[in-house]
Amino acid sequence: MKKVVCRLELILFLCFIVIVVCFTSFYSATYLKHYNSIVDVFDDSGMKFLASTPANCTVCAVCPPAETVVVEKEIVKEVFKKAECGNKVEPWYAEGKMWHYPARFPLCSMDVCFNYSKCDGSEDLLIFTYNLPAPPKRYFSRINESKYYTNDPAKACLFLVFLDGDNPWPPHPSTLPYWNGGLNHVLVIFADKWHQKGPHQASIGNASVMASDIHETTYRPGFDVSIPLPGNHHLREFQSVKPLERKYLATFRGLRYLGLKGEGVFRSLESFRGMHNGNDVIVATSCEHPISKMIRKKEPALGVHCDEDLLIHKNYTFNDLMNTTFGLVPAGVQPASYRFIEVLSAGAIPVLIADNYVKPFDTLILWYKCLLQFPTTEMHRIVGTLRAMKPEEIKTRQENCLAIYNKYLKDDETLLRTTIQALKTRFLGAIPGFTDITGKR
Repeated sequence: MKKVVCRLELILFLCFIVIVVCFTSFYSATYLKHYNSIVDVFDDSGMKFLASTPANCTVCAVCPPAETVVVEKEIVKEVFKKAECGNKVEPWYAEGKMWHYPARFPLCSMDVCFNYSKCDGSEDLLIFTYNLPAPPKRYFSRINESKYYTNDPAKACLFLVFLDGDNPWPPHPSTLPYWNGGLNHVLVIFADKWHQKGPHQASIGNASVMASDIHETTYRPGFDVSIPLPGNHHLREFQSVKPLERKYLATFRGLRYLGLKGEGVFRSLESFRGMHNGNDVIVATSCEHPISKMIRKKEPALGVHCDEDLLIHKNYTFNDLMNTTFGLVPAGVQPASYRFIEVLSAGAIPVLIADNYVKPFDTLILWYKCLLQFPTTEMHRIVGTLRAMKPEEIKTRQENCLAIYNKYLKDDETLLRTTIQALKTRFLGAIPGFTDITGKR
């Protein structure tokens, strides 16, 4: 009898367990049915937190229309689709900030947008160049005299298209005879902005971009190449002067841009102009160019301090200011600047002031060992940072900068060779003959 009672109690206990498990599972399923997605939202302070989203909602608080929230000092636009919850949001970009553009280039990489077989059978990288929309420009002007050039498109691995033409309505590259959807084509441009000379981004097909105006939000690593603007002046006579024995700590001489917004207007901010102390830090700017004169005439308040800035500008020469330990390289119409190579030529350490900028030849050059870079919102940190640097670090950076300049950037022939090296690095050894990227012409 006792055995029967024990078995009955065991059965009842097991039944109780089964009932509890079933009830819990049902409750959990009901709960998860209504709260089965988690999304990121921001509170009023810009802090990110997780919130549950009812799955059957069509209009709810966590799926708002496009709105602007402030995160630290930047205004970031989170673009939400006005559809059902759970849809993927569009990419972010910095609202109201120059040089921050939504990514629009077709997503491409070498494995899907390049025909490697076009490069077989050649001992080195063979390049065919078009004369439309323009002939080869700047340090590419003598590429047709180099060992990399071929006039036979059937033998070419790459096809270079130069977009900096004088025609205000240049033909689209798709009209070129060997375009083939842009396969193995490289679009070369030195223009300040892509939309000034380049075709519509959505129409370039499989072509890659080689430009001086390359942004981190549009850059396709391993496929596109950032190239520098060549320096207008090379002041190599200062290369032998030791960094801490130079006349100035940091200098800049150039144009000031007026306006409430736009490229380069940060040069008119007090955080930039205010670095000038008339002693070892010189910031000499001038409003004397047509656009600023026109803006100043219409809006006199925007030209405040222009007259006193001009007096400072006239007191210093460009050559004198290159006798400096650090050379300020603020972005202008585009993040790239002629001043970049000019500062390096003088044996100074560049201090870039630019946002969203892919530095030239980033796959070849270890820029972090040479230059310093500050966002345009952090210019107030520059002078203090430079003064706090240890002499040993300054010396090492200066030596690295000189080595980079002499190896990669010192003249047009060197720039062309470096460009070829940057193109070769995209192949990652897939073409055996291209593994040597250091060979000279």
